[in-house]
Amino acid sequence: MTYAKAATAAVVLALATACSSGGAAPQARDSLVWATVNPPNSLDIAHGFNNASTLIQSAVLDTMLALDAHGAPAPRLAAQWTQPDPATYLFTLRKGVRFADGTPLTADDAAFSLRRHLDPKVASQAASYFTTVEKVEAVGEDQVEVTLERPNPAFLAMAAIAWQVTPRKLAEAHPQDLGSPEVGTMGTGPFKVTKFSLTSGVVLERNESYWGRKPALRTVEFRTITDPETLRLAVRSGEVDATDGLSARDARKWTGLPGVKTIFYPGNNIGYLSLAVTSGPLKDVHVRRAIAHAVNRGAVSDLMTSGHGGPAAAMLPSPQLTALYGDDAPTLPAYPYDLAAARAELARSAYPQGFELAVPYSSTGDSGTVMQTVAADLAKIGIKLTLQPSPADQYRSRMMEHDRLSIHYVNLAYGTPDPLEVLPDMVSRAAAEPQGFNFAGYGTAATDKQLDALASATGQDRKARVTALLTEIAEEVPYIPLFATDNAVALSERFTGTFTTWSLDYFTTIRPAGR
Repeated sequence: MTYAKAATAAVVLALATACSSGGAAPQARDSLVWATVNPPNSLDIAHGFNNASTLIQSAVLDTMLALDAHGAPAPRLAAQWTQPDPATYLFTLRKGVRFADGTPLTADDAAFSLRRHLDPKVASQAASYFTTVEKVEAVGEDQVEVTLERPNPAFLAMAAIAWQVTPRKLAEAHPQDLGSPEVGTMGTGPFKVTKFSLTSGVVLERNESYWGRKPALRTVEFRTITDPETLRLAVRSGEVDATDGLSARDARKWTGLPGVKTIFYPGNNIGYLSLAVTSGPLKDVHVRRAIAHAVNRGAVSDLMTSGHGGPAAAMLPSPQLTALYGDDAPTLPAYPYDLAAARAELARSAYPQGFELAVPYSSTGDSGTVMQTVAADLAKIGIKLTLQPSPADQYRSRMMEHDRLSIHYVNLAYGTPDPLEVLPDMVSRAAAEPQGFNFAGYGTAATDKQLDALASATGQDRKARVTALLTEIAEEVPYIPLFATDNAVALSERFTGTFTTWSLDYFTTIRPAGR
């Protein structure tokens, strides 16, 4: 998030009721302190489509659909839906749902919440999920009709991730700053926001008017702790009750902490190098292939996963490869670690003697470790990377603006078993624009046409089209897949919880132990 066929199983933390050791002041049993390694930047997925932000969004903002334990679409705000024709969906809203301020949810709110992602003025980071949506209309008081440009089997799964519903009046008034600390957000979810600060964190309170099963937790406080050892000590002392900020490579430091249970479960992620192909040395495919041969990906994977994950062979998360191909994944062009082959490719390029390249990276998290390892590998063939650390929030903002892109380590986590969630991020021209995730800038009219055809493909034709795109990516090397890791949560034994591959609804399942 690596994945085996058991990845859809839930991991239940059935823990003892013993309290965490340490001298921290005790929290109320129904109050949880959760730490993240990066601060949330927005409580609106249109401008905060990242792990720290979407974790909080999922507790506050309901989506129209959910994904069940197997990754299949399931009801949420939509109690049911029909498909009058292959390119049309008619959703019927659940009755009696209200926003946290008591305002009734309407079909107009739900329709606008999807339609806004299509508006260029919003510049939504989730826009690539809805490229096939042609029209969204409220039909009466409790139905929403979505018309697609063409059939898209992935639409429901995409909607389960990104169709968060907010009041139209609020979203329409704030196309650019909805979800900011100044504006905030409003949802129908199990919690509501009582505090949001970019510097001091987020506090959620239970939404007493929530339509579903009430959470056991009364409050959830989110704190940002960027230093891994400081985070570990905060969990150990009881200052923090839980975190998903532990790295797989630090697993040995976390397992065995007194009063804390560390759990690993299958993730749906991929860590990779993105090579900006539009200018400079990285525009040369032979340079990119040389880099692919020169990076010891097996060593990087071993370093970063510590047995809780493994190497990535293609530019799709392992759960998606398994969901599509089963045990019969295609053989793609490969670049095994081979310095002689790397030098030979570089000799075919316009830079046979090597070159220097400035490479920004985030000074927190795993980016520094990966990029230092990559820089050491590339130095062996004459490519010198000048690493430039930046604070995480500045680096993230710069990346999303596509400012001075170079070689970057990226780790993206996805929410569905469908490869159409990932591939537009990698090769669509729309995602190569600012706020998109195509940091390589790779994509043509031809790749857009391939994505369009994939959107309506089924069966063996779908497999063949995914294989063609994966093969092109492997041949042209705008990306170099590195590894995938299991997801991990450290949770105080004062609480229990359930965590699955396909859900971020952590806070409705966490409860005081023994209750």
